[in-house]
Amino acid sequence: MVAADRYVPGLVRAVANKLEGGASRFYRKHFTIGLSEWHILVALAADPWITSPVLCKNAGLDKAAVSRSLARMEEQGLVLSRDTSGRSRATALTAKGRRLHDRIAQAALTREEQLLADFSPKQVDQLIGLLTALSKAAATLTDTAPKGTRKTRTPVIESE
Repeated sequence: MVAADRYVPGLVRAVANKLEGGASRFYRKHFTIGLSEWHILVALAADPWITSPVLCKNAGLDKAAVSRSLARMEEQGLVLSRDTSGRSRATALTAKGRRLHDRIAQAALTREEQLLADFSPKQVDQLIGLLTALSKAAATLTDTAPKGTRKTRTPVIESE
């Protein structure tokens, strides 16, 4: 049996869900953008004039989410896209998009301070180190069953 209070993937997912849900509501209420748009603002602030595949990777979003979000953001005047060689388009923040990024970044850092208020600086450093190591370990996992794991067979339902 999996102990929910000791199962690391479940605990990480639960924390991520709480953080993302709260952030999504906060960004929509105060800045009228969603979490996908915020991830795109962050990625483009760090690396302007990138193509959609790079943006997907950097923002941690799938192609469809990036496409929908960029269309909305372009209508709002937050991003500008231009054709590059081939079929690609590169995107960057407009001045309006940069200003919005900067305003939200301040709020995001304040929320992070609130989240970590009960941790010492040493504990924060340890947490960052552990999360970084966990992320690297997660990237090495495959869909291959670990040794000693029995495959679960799909039950055969016989019809009469």
